[in-house]
Amino acid sequence: MRTFSDVSKIGILMIGVALLVIAGIAVHFYLTFMQRIPPPLPPSPFNAYCRHNAVIIHANQEIRDVRVLDNSSNQVCFFEKISAGSEELCMVEGRGLYVVQAGDHKNVVECWEEKIVRLD
Repeated sequence: MRTFSDVSKIGILMIGVALLVIAGIAVHFYLTFMQRIPPPLPPSPFNAYCRHNAVIIHANQEIRDVRVLDNSSNQVCFFEKISAGSEELCMVEGRGLYVVQAGDHKNVVECWEEKIVRLD
């Protein structure tokens, strides 16, 4: 019985050492990799995208003086205020690049012709 008691004590000691090694690896992983991840950027005040020759602007927060400019810097649309959580629609001439500007924040939106492919 004495040998069984000694073996069980050695087994418990080995389990404890293994847990300490695993904890050391976890701390090493945290210090080397997780500390290097940059903090998340603040959310964008708006998102803009183009569908069917229309630039759609979704406001994540209230934005003012929103301009939609074409690639020649001609103003296509202007919105005095877009409330948080709402969307506005700006019809554009066709395909091309458009800049959506609100204050210091700008997004570039690309519009292209969507072709319908019939599978007959």
